[in-house]
Amino acid sequence: MNMETMTVCPTSTVTILACQHIAKTFRENIYELSRIRKDWDPGYATSINVWVNDTIEKYYPDRKEVIDNEKFEEWHELMVAGMQALKVLRASIKVDFKGDKQFLKSFFEKMGYVEFFSDAKNGDHRSLCKFLKVFASNFNDEIRRKIVSKNTSEVVIQKVLDCASKIEKFGACFETMESDTELNTYAQKEVSEIYSTIQDICRIAMAYYQFDPVKRDLFNFYKVLVNL
Repeated sequence: MNMETMTVCPTSTVTILACQHIAKTFRENIYELSRIRKDWDPGYATSINVWVNDTIEKYYPDRKEVIDNEKFEEWHELMVAGMQALKVLRASIKVDFKGDKQFLKSFFEKMGYVEFFSDAKNGDHRSLCKFLKVFASNFNDEIRRKIVSKNTSEVVIQKVLDCASKIEKFGACFETMESDTELNTYAQKEVSEIYSTIQDICRIAMAYYQFDPVKRDLFNFYKVLVNL
C-alpha cells in the first residue's frame, strides 16, 4: 500500500483533519483548561498545533481535495449505526440479565465492551472499528440464543453484525495508519502519535465539559468529523 492509498483513505485523511480542528479548539480554550492539568499550558497547546499543521503540510498536501465524499459518508453512517446498535444492545442486555452478573461480566469482556466501549462512545472511531471486529469474531449461536430468549430483538444484534461486516472494507485504512511495515513508516508513526495525543486531550476535555454540550462536542471526534 503506498502513500497515495493512505491519503485517499477517508479514515486517514479525515482523522488528521479532525486532529487539526481539535488542536485549534484546545489552543483557543487553553487558559481555562490549563487549570485542570499541570502539563497543559499555552506553550504546549501551541506546540501541538505546530506539530499537526507541519505533519499535514508534509504528508497531506491535497487535504480535502482527495477525500471521496461518497465513501466518507458511507463510512460515517456505518460508524454511527454501529455505535447506536452497540449502545442499545448493552442497555437491553443490562436490563434482561440484571440478575445474572456473571453472564453480564463475561459477555461484556468477550464482546469487547470492557476494552473499547468507553473510548468508542467518546468518538474514537478507531476503537469503534476494533470493537465491531472483536464483537463479530466472538459472537456465536449460543450467545445469540441466550440473548433472544429474553426481550432483546434479533434486529439489534443483526445490526451490529451487519455494521461489523461492512466496516471491514475500510480496515486497510486503519492498518495503514497503525502498521510499521507499510511504506511510509514515518508518516504513519507521526499520524498515530498525533491521534493518540489528541485522544488523550479529548478524554479529559470531554469530562471537563460534561455539562457544556457545545464545548464538549468540539472535542468529540465523531462530531468534528461530521462538520469537516
